[in-house]
Amino acid sequence: MNPNRAVGGAGPFGVRRQSERPAPTARLAPGPSSLSKAGLLFCLMLPAFLSPLFAQSTHALIVVSASGEEQFKEQFWDWGSRLHRVLTEQMQVPRNQVVFLFEDPSKDPSLVTGKSTKSEMTSATERVANDCKEGDVLLVMLLGHGSHDGRNYKFNLVGPDVTDGDLEQLLRPFSKQEVVLVAATPSSGDLTRTLAGKNRVIIAATKSGLENNQTVFGGFFVEAFENQAADTDKNGRVSILEAYLYTQKKVDGFYKERQKLATEHSLLEDDGNGRGSSIPSPKTGDGILATRLSLNPAGDGLAASNGPGDNQQLRNLHAAKRKVESDIETLKYKKATMEEAEYQKDLERLLLDLARTDRQIRSLEKGK
Repeated sequence: MNPNRAVGGAGPFGVRRQSERPAPTARLAPGPSSLSKAGLLFCLMLPAFLSPLFAQSTHALIVVSASGEEQFKEQFWDWGSRLHRVLTEQMQVPRNQVVFLFEDPSKDPSLVTGKSTKSEMTSATERVANDCKEGDVLLVMLLGHGSHDGRNYKFNLVGPDVTDGDLEQLLRPFSKQEVVLVAATPSSGDLTRTLAGKNRVIIAATKSGLENNQTVFGGFFVEAFENQAADTDKNGRVSILEAYLYTQKKVDGFYKERQKLATEHSLLEDDGNGRGSSIPSPKTGDGILATRLSLNPAGDGLAASNGPGDNQQLRNLHAAKRKVESDIETLKYKKATMEEAEYQKDLERLLLDLARTDRQIRSLEKGK
């Protein structure tokens, strides 16, 4: 399959082995025999008010490396421009919240916001930091060429490169946001160690700096969000974990179809310990943040109609609601490693907390 083009109407990539399958996100409610009537009632009510992190807004920084060759220039442009369209058209992220840096801004001035240089990337990141609010999601997508000199990762831009140390500095202002950094480049594996931190999902196309051949990860990662191709649980949103697993499967198939030895093996790190996982699971500790994060913005009319505005009490309640929703997603992900009775007890407690918080929010909003 050609990673440079989207596959219209592409479905899920198939069934993973049970050991590789993350905890389901579509079925929250256990059977009535193992949950109290009150708990079951709340499970049935849950879809009416559970919106996994929908109160967040999405910001994106798409940076395409220097190409070096015309064929790579067109390939990297294809990936970057498709991601821009997915974000601004399909997900309806406001265009002023999507930065697209390319080596030749004249390629399409309606999409490209600047040249892919170190100085422009630094300036753009600072602007995004000023616009981001607490709890927002930031996607940093690095597409193209990367290298490793034995000590440091380098993202190859026009002029001076950006190192892993530079990237860490650029990400520091986003301590109150959820950050997803995808390094779809060769030699990117060390970033799962050097950039690991709280509220960060770090995805690398390769497992180490030694995997320095050109990668196809970027094209398939973009494809994951086109036509909801990676939405394996059919809940209407593609989580970062779903996108990662979809891409991993597609990359594996790409090399098998061509009867070639795979030269890229991706990693995901999101628990902050600096040890990325090829296949995230509760046992490895990775995947909890990625399974609840999506690039879909608050949108859907929810934030605009029911947002907290200037009411501090409402802001606090919305923050508390997002925290409980996050805890529910985490609990679902860990279900396979828990005793059933313990899982049911924790689920019911969280659902009760969520219902109480939602009731308080609705009451205050009616009184606004």
